[in-house]
Amino acid sequence: MKLLFKNTTTYSKHIYDDFLKFHTKKFSFKYHLFSFVVSMLILFLIMLYVQNHYYGLAVIFCACLTSFILYRYFHPIEEINKEYHSEKITKEQSFTFSFYDNYFKIYTKREYSIVYYRKLYKIFETDTFFYLYLDNSHSFLIDKSGFKKGSPIAFRDFIKKKCPFKYNKKS
Repeated sequence: MKLLFKNTTTYSKHIYDDFLKFHTKKFSFKYHLFSFVVSMLILFLIMLYVQNHYYGLAVIFCACLTSFILYRYFHPIEEINKEYHSEKITKEQSFTFSFYDNYFKIYTKREYSIVYYRKLYKIFETDTFFYLYLDNSHSFLIDKSGFKKGSPIAFRDFIKKKCPFKYNKKS
């Protein structure tokens, strides 16, 4: 396969903070709305069981509601802390992204991974980065200033063609 684009991005605390701001702005409403709807559904079930004198089930659903709310609140904090203290952020690890026609490779010092474009969930472009999301919570950060082969404008056109319904431009 012919190499189309090559980019090297160094992950740092500053870059990760910018990404977190973007991610929170983009996905927090949907996350909180889902949490609210599920919590209201469980609360409705609790009230229904209490009204019908099924106190055992009401207590079980109270425990479920408490667990759900604690999980939805503390799990993201734990994930952010884990990522923030990971080796790639603390040691400012560099990643090299090599883009080919059907997939791209991510190189670190020790290994590489292959990701097919069809596996991408969403793609966002900001003024300084491309964020290639694998799912709601995992993303590759591509610095626009890190292109060694190709340009950000040519890459934008390429990724739009590869993933037309997944690409979004955000400022």
